[in-house]
Amino acid sequence: MGVSQSRRSRSWRNGGIAERRYQWANPDAKSSSWHEDVHMHVDFWHDDRGVDVKGNNLPNEIWVEFKNVRGDLGWLFGDAEWIAFDMPEVCGFVVVDRVDLKQWCYENVNFDEIVPKSKAYKRCYRRKDREDLITKVVLSDLQELLSYRVVPYCRTYSHPDGGVCYVSDSTIS
Repeated sequence: MGVSQSRRSRSWRNGGIAERRYQWANPDAKSSSWHEDVHMHVDFWHDDRGVDVKGNNLPNEIWVEFKNVRGDLGWLFGDAEWIAFDMPEVCGFVVVDRVDLKQWCYENVNFDEIVPKSKAYKRCYRRKDREDLITKVVLSDLQELLSYRVVPYCRTYSHPDGGVCYVSDSTIS
């Protein structure tokens, strides 16, 4: 069973929003090519260091992909040095070293069985009719990593008419 066109469109749109936010917060980041995005799991480059941006997270819910929907290696095994999770609850991106996250998963995730989605916290889950293998972690899990840091959202953006707009401080908690 394939992914519906509407789900695919929504996922790409939400990912695009997170990537746009990341670029606003990191104006010196260079966008990757389509090939780098799809095959290397790199959305942006900071010199020669790749970043994979992950959006569409629910509050305090982070999904880590070991295998993708085709059963190929997931983004945790990509070429990005850093993973940046769009986390509105911290008003920014939670950035961790991909290898640190991979090691943490090896030490903390139970790979012995596939469980239902409701029990996927630090256990493996596979969506119906898919070949993926994913697990759910939470923000406090990422905070255990030495590489954990928060990159705040940008507080300004360029208006299409050429001006600069400022985000109100009242939206930042």
